[in-house]
Amino acid sequence: MTNPNSPFDAEARLTAIYEEIIWLARRSDITPSEARACYTHVTSGRLRRYLRMFSGRISQQALQPDAVLRLEHFKRLQTTLTKLVAKHLREVISDPSEFIHIVTDCEQVHIVTARENYEAMKAGGDYPKAGIVLLEWHTIPPEAQSHLWKKVLRGRVSNAQAYKSKQPTRTNQSLDSTAGRCEVHL
Repeated sequence: MTNPNSPFDAEARLTAIYEEIIWLARRSDITPSEARACYTHVTSGRLRRYLRMFSGRISQQALQPDAVLRLEHFKRLQTTLTKLVAKHLREVISDPSEFIHIVTDCEQVHIVTARENYEAMKAGGDYPKAGIVLLEWHTIPPEAQSHLWKKVLRGRVSNAQAYKSKQPTRTNQSLDSTAGRCEVHL
């Protein structure tokens, strides 16, 4: 989950965040979704390089030279955390262990296009229904691996080094440094 050489303590940080979320959720004017946003929209940015893991799967459309790319949480992070917060409020639970488990499990991402990200959300995470075809990292050309690593993975996922292309890459006009803008959204 984390780099053993890092002073980052995921359990302590996530416990503190959980406590803040539950405190916020107990306010009468705050919904579970709004409280959950404390993690997904406020604090996750500081933690993602320690927690977020690339799955090793890329959509076929993400390989297009002009694709606008996203790291897509395929395990429905926002929905799952909102349900957890609602359950903890309803059942008066104050235990961060389930929150920590969900966050570390759901902080897995595939590389997809912006349009596919939206289609996956509309389809409730059902990739076939959304028309998304996933490929395994090892099946795509080294040039594409290098491009995706530089544009999407480097500095944005904790396991980026595992996907860094080990082979020298050739210049490929369709995968140059200006192709495929990347906008990463939580």
